[in-house]
Amino acid sequence: MIYSLVILVKYAFIYEIEDINKLTILMKLGAIAGSIMLLLFTLKFVLKLRNVQPDNRIKLNREEHNELFDFIHQICTETGAPKPKSIYVDPDVNAYVRYTNIWMSLILPTKKDLTIGLGLVSTLNLSEFKAVMAHEFGHFAQKSMKIGSYIHSANTIIHDMIFTRDKWDDILDQWRNSDIRLSAAAWVITPVIWLIRKALELFYMFLNLMHSSLSREMEFNADKVAVKSAGSVAIVSALWKLDYGFNYWNSILNNAYYASKKNIFTDNLYFHKSKFALKNKPLLDEKFNSLEVELNGSKKFFEKDEHSSVSMYASHPPSEQREANAKTPFVDCEFDERSPWELFSNKEKIQKEMTLFVYDKYFSQKPQNFVSEAEFEKFIESESRNLNLVDEYQNTFQNRFLNLPEIEILKSEQAFEGDFTQRLDSLKEELKVLMEPVLVLEEKMSIALNILNGETKLKSLNFNNVEYTKKNVTEAYNLIFAEREKLFNDTFREWDYKFVVSHYKLSLKHGFNDHYIKLIEQQKKIINVYRKLIEIKNQIVGDIQNIQSKSEVTPLMVNNLSEDIVNQTFRINDEINTIDESNFVSISNIDSVQELKESLVDGGQIKKESGNIFENGGIGKIMDSIEIGLINCNRVENKNLDEILILNKKLIEMEN
Repeated sequence: MIYSLVILVKYAFIYEIEDINKLTILMKLGAIAGSIMLLLFTLKFVLKLRNVQPDNRIKLNREEHNELFDFIHQICTETGAPKPKSIYVDPDVNAYVRYTNIWMSLILPTKKDLTIGLGLVSTLNLSEFKAVMAHEFGHFAQKSMKIGSYIHSANTIIHDMIFTRDKWDDILDQWRNSDIRLSAAAWVITPVIWLIRKALELFYMFLNLMHSSLSREMEFNADKVAVKSAGSVAIVSALWKLDYGFNYWNSILNNAYYASKKNIFTDNLYFHKSKFALKNKPLLDEKFNSLEVELNGSKKFFEKDEHSSVSMYASHPPSEQREANAKTPFVDCEFDERSPWELFSNKEKIQKEMTLFVYDKYFSQKPQNFVSEAEFEKFIESESRNLNLVDEYQNTFQNRFLNLPEIEILKSEQAFEGDFTQRLDSLKEELKVLMEPVLVLEEKMSIALNILNGETKLKSLNFNNVEYTKKNVTEAYNLIFAEREKLFNDTFREWDYKFVVSHYKLSLKHGFNDHYIKLIEQQKKIINVYRKLIEIKNQIVGDIQNIQSKSEVTPLMVNNLSEDIVNQTFRINDEINTIDESNFVSISNIDSVQELKESLVDGGQIKKESGNIFENGGIGKIMDSIEIGLINCNRVENKNLDEILILNKKLIEMEN
């Protein structure tokens, strides 16, 4: 394409005008300008290409980690893969290889780097770690990796050509709006650009489809390399553990983030990740022991769902297919249960260095003082939810807000009389009946999402006697979601009233009514902020979609929308400020009204943006603040709800 446009530019310059006049001169200049604009359209994305390297990793040197390097080089020898140019570590539960220079790799033989996630090191045993490393070196040895590099480069270029709008587009718009005698060429090339983009969009989809298929095949082949080095079980066992490793590490990161808000820092996150894994080991062992044993004597780690399928754009095959591939034929191998940390000469040093790196890169914090391991563990423990509290009530509070009666209505109630155990059993039976249609709807929502993502063999979903296929299953999901919300708001309101009032009556009997009232009032305030964030987010998204759907958008319309969105943030802040008027009750790790506000929204307020937020990046900051606020509100709402449920439990124990 670029070569053709270069010829077009050359031809526009050298083409001789037979009849020279104002019109032909303007046509000549227009042809030159138009051909140059078309050429720049294709060249600008190539010129923008950069060899971007990850900025969340630390390079290891052989002198400090000689045993690790020997271990890695031995795997290279076993797999026949070239040695990595450099070995890096990053904080997460992962491992990957990449070219040292992606663009140079397109034309020249280029070495590759290996990156090892320290979260991965904390998750696997030595045999599993070896299998994962061998898997990565399987990619080292694959010539198809260079094809992947070409596809990555092409994807970057084509994506920008299709979706990115920049100064070039602004110049074309200005050119079209000029005098028609000067802008004729601009109007000619505009549909050409549109056609190029549409053609590239189809090619982009096809390219990604082919790349996904190639990636899945590369994963199968890399797994075979892992089997050759570490046996059939190690790579499958590692896959099985990865989900748990991700969850454990994300839990530690979340706790570290919230702890940092209270200036509580640990000097070694990986110590706490290991403690968290050790605490959950009995549960993991129980799940492992319950796995089916196959004829070859190994555990069957993954079961195939008869309704599941592979998305065309999935880069990895399903785990059950990878397990079957790794075990055909079955290669037995001794298991080394030692930790991969034994390969690191000074594990505490690299763990602490990476911890500081995480605080800096992920949380923008540079801590100077650190609490003891025991104190940080205490914070983690205080952030953990008592799941038994919510399980006892059919998980009914998981996806909905508790409907709370007015405070004055509560205060008018009298102390409980009678058998509270009987009252509670009756409430639980009522709840069980109420949850039945909710569970049916949630199952349908799950099926709808699987159809949408291409992760099921089911082709359609029936809801309210209407058949929905992948083309319109989003509509079905929205309808089912709305139906569930209607159930929550209508049929649960009476149960919620009886649930809260019954326990309040019990609190009157045992002298905890003032504390109960304060918790209920605080829960109302938290829910109001939560709902306001949801409302404003939906309003902003709807307004933006509305203006995008218009055939013509003027600068005035954009400016007005910008002002409206900024004003919407004031409504959020007004709702947050009402917390000042309530009777504050301290809850786990939130000890003041200001802390409560800052726990709901970073800084206690949505920061005011000025100017045209669509031009200066303000819209992104506002939406990020709202999204983070929603996550924060979910945490705080659960905390306060837990305090209510804990008090309920205490009152029941006192009654019995």
